[in-house]
Amino acid sequence: MQNYSFPGGLYISDFHRSNSMAAQREVAIMSLHPYSREQVLTQVSSLRRKAASKESANAQRRKQHV
Repeated sequence: MQNYSFPGGLYISDFHRSNSMAAQREVAIMSLHPYSREQVLTQVSSLRRKAASKESANAQRRKQHV
């Protein structure tokens, strides 16, 4: 993890600190139960489909506004 220096500490605000701490907890929990290769491939495939679907929807919106 990269260490940024901000006046008054590592965090910009209390919101930033709480989100950072929550993310670190999630990473720690996930590291205790890593995904199998099949689960990773399923997740990557799902994310790619969602990204392609989103890009398609964005392209359609751009065509409508032209």
